[in-house]
Amino acid sequence: MRVARGVYNPEKDRFQFYVAFKPALDPTREERGADVRYKIDVAMSVTETGELADLAFTLPKHCCNTKTLQYVAGTNSATVVDERVFVTVPGMNGDSVLQAKASLELDGAGRIIGLAIN
Repeated sequence: MRVARGVYNPEKDRFQFYVAFKPALDPTREERGADVRYKIDVAMSVTETGELADLAFTLPKHCCNTKTLQYVAGTNSATVVDERVFVTVPGMNGDSVLQAKASLELDGAGRIIGLAIN
């Protein structure tokens, strides 16, 4: 799992993050090869400096299978319980908890490759 932080937007007072679950995926690229995107809500915590520390979200019903979760299950930082996913970023401790909109990205084979958090 790799995390990239976007540029701070003072008008929205928010950071944008991308969490890549696919091992070879570069989270800093504009085009990451997503074929399908699902809008979801994410609860996350950030450090004092605005780095992502952990997050949690509920999967869409049709994304709760072994094939879809292949990359998510392949990381030691993510835990899946029923339809909920809990992710921790190693070495980070959150100070503030936020709720945000996100886009869950799947590749052509139907596997979750990443999560774009707005």
